[in-house]
Amino acid sequence: MINIDKITNVAVLGLGKSGISALKLASRLGLPARGFDEKKIPAPKECGAVFSVEIWNGQAFSRFDIIITSPGIPERSEMMKAAIASGVQICGELEFASLFCKAPIVAITGTNGKTTTTELTCHLLKAAGKNSVCAGNIGTPLSEYAAIPEDLDFIVTEVSSFQLDRTSVFSPAVAAVLNIESDHMDRYSGIADYTRTKFGIFRNIGSPSNAIVRHDLLGYWSEFTWRGDKPVTFSLTESCANIHMRGPAMVAFNRGKKDGLVFDLSSAKLRGAHNMENIMSALALVFSAVPGASAKVLEKAACEFCGAEHRIELVAEKGGIRYINDSKATNPDSVRAALRAEGGKRNVCLIAGGLDKNMDFSPVMEEIGRVKAVFLVGECKNKLFDLFNNIVECILCDTFNNAVCAACEDAKPGDVVMLSPGCASMDMFKDYKERGNIFKETIKRRLEI
Repeated sequence: MINIDKITNVAVLGLGKSGISALKLASRLGLPARGFDEKKIPAPKECGAVFSVEIWNGQAFSRFDIIITSPGIPERSEMMKAAIASGVQICGELEFASLFCKAPIVAITGTNGKTTTTELTCHLLKAAGKNSVCAGNIGTPLSEYAAIPEDLDFIVTEVSSFQLDRTSVFSPAVAAVLNIESDHMDRYSGIADYTRTKFGIFRNIGSPSNAIVRHDLLGYWSEFTWRGDKPVTFSLTESCANIHMRGPAMVAFNRGKKDGLVFDLSSAKLRGAHNMENIMSALALVFSAVPGASAKVLEKAACEFCGAEHRIELVAEKGGIRYINDSKATNPDSVRAALRAEGGKRNVCLIAGGLDKNMDFSPVMEEIGRVKAVFLVGECKNKLFDLFNNIVECILCDTFNNAVCAACEDAKPGDVVMLSPGCASMDMFKDYKERGNIFKETIKRRLEI
């Protein structure tokens, strides 16, 4: 446990958003802090006068009382190796920030759906009259909301596996694991290691009734967390789950009462089975956080919610062709969900590829019958070509722009032009947002809208 009274010198590793926010938090707490990065130094306007930043060139960390790490710093980096060798206590930015957050934290992790569920949960809490904000992996580091006077009821926090890697006392009031699929296998020894990290979000949960888990993950719950009482579960297919489907768009929520609650989601703007799971988990989170919330208010708010940008986002519809931006699909299961939500029979002109994370792309094969042609780009394009070429037409493209234009030229009325890469973006772009924005700009320019 961190004892702030004994800290006089703080090192922060990684000078991206999380690192800079951690430095600012240290400054608010009155702690002298120095930031290090192996590659980049932020612009002066991002730095405060009470802390300094520098390129790490092998300096020792033994003079510091605590080392705060950004989630993007892998264990294999030389800077992290030096930090571990120093023997100084190491703490992730998420955990460090959580110690100084006045509002209870609602934490959400999983392979897919984290951003949508985080935004939806925050939206539902606001509808229930609670002053809530989104933080964490969604874009605003948790440190931004730590040690500030703002009167918040809840901080809804998207949590990645990288953030969970460096936690031991992180204790959200309510937490959820949405799903587990192959992702980030370049950083974990296997799916079991990755899953164990994800379920670490429950390590310090006060009660299983404040934990939400997809029903088919109960075996992991027993293996990695509590061995007694079960968490709150949700499922599209299992009626024994606490929250489950009752018809095509009706959701039943059994909170231990015989009558329970029923939500009519037939008018929900979120589409697809994966989004129904997101709604289920968000409702479970809100009822755990605010037991007295009005079911009718939450039903209305859930139906009105439009969804996250860059996740199965309709960019345009013209000439009988739909253009979908799913840039946030950075793993195979996300692509599968997008194809299931938007595809018909052999009508998707799919733009895929990017930075490979050593993932298993076989889940995409379950929906390959919806794909008319795949336009491949980026570091992973040859790997995907070898997988798909004998089943569906594959076109290797030199640039992202060429891939988008080729997909548009191939599309006919009734088709869907979909960017759903299944890979990370950093081989060509700053992040998935830049990739998605460029896709949208290209489409709008071609359609003259």
